[in-house]
Amino acid sequence: MNISFKVLIVVFLTFFVSRISAIIINVPGDQQTIQAGINVAVDGDTVLVQPNTYVETINYSGKNITVASLFLTTQDTTYISQTIIDGNQSGSVVTFESGEDSTTVLCGFTITNGNANPYGGGICCYNSSPSLVNVIITNNSADKGSGISCTDSSPILENVTIDNNSAVIYGGGIYSTFYSNPSLVNVTIANNTTDNNGGGIYCGGNSSSSLDNVTIANNSAEISGGGIYCGWNSNIDLSNSTVIDNSANYNGGAICIIGSSPEIKQSIIEGNSAFDGGGIYCYDNSNPVISNNRINNNSAIVSGGGIYCYNGSVSNIINNEFGYNEALVGGGISILDANPSIINNNFNHNEAVEGGGIHISASSCIIINNTISNNTATYQGGGISITYISSPITINTILWGNEANLSGNEIYIRHYDCEPEFYYCDIQGGLNAFGYGQGVSFNGVYENNLDSDPLFLGSGENPYSLLEYSPCIDAGIPDTTGLNLPPWDIIGNFRIWDGDNNGSAIIDMGAYEFGAPPYVITDENIITKIPEIHLYQNYPNPFNPAVAGAGRSPATTISFQIPVNGEVNLSIYNIKGQKIKTIVNEKLEQGLHLIIWDGKNDNNQYVASGVYFYKLKVNNKDIAIKKCLLLK
Repeated sequence: MNISFKVLIVVFLTFFVSRISAIIINVPGDQQTIQAGINVAVDGDTVLVQPNTYVETINYSGKNITVASLFLTTQDTTYISQTIIDGNQSGSVVTFESGEDSTTVLCGFTITNGNANPYGGGICCYNSSPSLVNVIITNNSADKGSGISCTDSSPILENVTIDNNSAVIYGGGIYSTFYSNPSLVNVTIANNTTDNNGGGIYCGGNSSSSLDNVTIANNSAEISGGGIYCGWNSNIDLSNSTVIDNSANYNGGAICIIGSSPEIKQSIIEGNSAFDGGGIYCYDNSNPVISNNRINNNSAIVSGGGIYCYNGSVSNIINNEFGYNEALVGGGISILDANPSIINNNFNHNEAVEGGGIHISASSCIIINNTISNNTATYQGGGISITYISSPITINTILWGNEANLSGNEIYIRHYDCEPEFYYCDIQGGLNAFGYGQGVSFNGVYENNLDSDPLFLGSGENPYSLLEYSPCIDAGIPDTTGLNLPPWDIIGNFRIWDGDNNGSAIIDMGAYEFGAPPYVITDENIITKIPEIHLYQNYPNPFNPAVAGAGRSPATTISFQIPVNGEVNLSIYNIKGQKIKTIVNEKLEQGLHLIIWDGKNDNNQYVASGVYFYKLKVNNKDIAIKKCLLLK
């Protein structure tokens, strides 16, 4: 081997080794711009960017690299707002379009001032699946996906804020289409708008999205899906999340579902508004599962303050609380030409002109083990109104204390072609107290029902649970075969229990099972409790305790859910790990709890701006820690 060939081999090996050893490219130290840093990088490299505003648009060009601010090396969140990529209205600020995978990372930036036609004002993902971590995406615009656009892409979003973006057509915050499957964990989507569908999120074109611990707030859509639009054989899996104060001019203030089968579970859906379906709108043979949510304080101009099921939708609505929702018809739920199963729900203080709790039209839905109480109708049907060729079946349900100003405090039947059936229910006033339309009489089945005060507990976290001597205990249908009941009640206790201790376990009437312990599944040494303990992301986040009315809330709400009674400690810690405030330290009842933190420490003094952590302990066991941001 001659000497020149040996030299060539040495040079080649040196070059190869240097390439496989990841390097850090500093901006502006090594390269003046972020794009210049990307251009010289190879797979595995890191482009580390100093705080500044960089007026440019960047494209990863298929490189599996990390582009990050100093947040990556310091974990100091102030670098996120100090390191800005400004698109100068000249296209997508950040583009992934060449097959980038999850090892491609964007971390610790504010992405702003993008303007793209048609896709992705802030970030455009096409045939790529990058990781977006600790990023703020704000004040961008596009036809579709003003914050983020996903086409045939499955990005991972963690600790991301998508705020104040505006889309002309779809997806003010996120647009997901053509078999895209983005995953969102600890993401805030707020104050985004669209002139069409999906103010916060648009999910269509056979796409799916996984959303865990996500806050979707104050988004708006001119047509449908103020918070989320899920359509055309596309599905979302929403869990442990908060969907509040969103609005749509037409359908689905919080969530609009069309021809899809999402799962919406263990979430808070509050304060949303629309023409139909203030909380959730289900249409066109949709088949969602809606379980273990709190659906309160939503409003619809016409149908379904909480939920509107329409045109063939077959929803499973299980273990939800419906409270203080409003609509013209169906304060809690309105059903038209659909057949949902409504099981283990609590309807209270909902209001409508007709059907304060539930309005049923052209439907043969099934209503099992619900508690429907203290709902109001301006005209007819304080509890339930039934109209137009409807034959609902109601089993093991309590209807008590509802009011209608004209007719049918508990039940109102408008038309002669309605044939409802009632079995093992407790209905105030009984069959003689039903209200009817002109010329209508009862033409259904009424068997084994009670007219006795159910004796609600009346206080605490579960005021509609039963007292010890309630006539509804062990008074439900003796054989529940074929009813497809969940094995637990609305608060996670065994659904069938011997509440009166007579040696025979029979299901109770209503949503609560008296005396039952928490439901558990035991598999050898593994015990799984259902539902679990959950600590939710605080909202709003960030918040400002010192300046009310200046665009930020003066306080933040921390929510958590416990399946059984227990000793609870909820404390606030600063970034050094020092405890500064104990918010809760007491025994609490099972259920959902909302706790306000006003930004003060244990000395009743406002704390400084920065990152804080809140930790939940139950029965002296650490459960979860989450992060919140206080800004002044």
